Amino acid sequence: MISMKRLILEGRYDSLVTQLSNKLLQIVKDSYEATQSESGEFGGKKIYYTKSETVPPINDDKKQPGIYFEEVENATIPVEFYLQLKVQWIEGLNDLRYGGDAFNETKRDSDEPPLIEVRFEIDPTEYPNALSEIAMNLRDTLRHEIEHVTQSGWNTIDSKYIPSDQRLRARIEAGTLPAARYFTLPKEIPAMLQGLYFKAKKSKQPFKTVVDEYLSMWVSNNTISAQEKENILNTWKTYLPKLGIRQDI
Repeated sequence: MISMKRLILEGRYDSLVTQLSNKLLQIVKDSYEATQSESGEFGGKKIYYTKSETVPPINDDKKQPGIYFEEVENATIPVEFYLQLKVQWIEGLNDLRYGGDAFNETKRDSDEPPLIEVRFEIDPTEYPNALSEIAMNLRDTLRHEIEHVTQSGWNTIDSKYIPSDQRLRARIEAGTLPAARYFTLPKEIPAMLQGLYFKAKKSKQPFKTVVDEYLSMWVSNNTISAQEKENILNTWKTYLPKLGIRQDI
């Protein structure tokens, strides 16, 4: 049985993520004006690239600065972090790419709040049709990364604290552990499930469908195998009661 305290806390997370995702979505919309500008700039920053231009790596702060930054403080959870949004409009991309990171201290305590970064690479020809997908991905990414910043560092919630897993991540990146292992890292399971659960609620889709589509995407691009997908699902199922998620996957 899910406690009232957990339900109230879940509502607070939902409220914060909805508020932030709506704000960032509006900024993404506003930034489209860069595609109509000769300079390709928005707020004085180059974010639109034609086919003839070299697109800088979006995760390089020097070459591609963010277009939005704020300090977020929420006393009801409580949580505090810096939030940055990066957007690139890329002619001929023929894709919508998104991602996020939580730059967070891996120890239990920290002297400063973490940074959550959200990134989008968008083909201008997909606008405005891609807005609904962008909105859903914003919510998933924000909920995922907010879960991470409560696992250690400045915002550590004792019941969520998880020690550093950097050695395992390094081995996955180096290829000495299979990519599928990433999906069962103790820090990633709650973050992935909370992000996908919030996405399912907001998109009014069954949680099982959202999870299946997410993992199937990684099967399609050969990151994981069909059997590894089933193994991941079996592991994730054991976490649902701990997270207060009352739906099957």
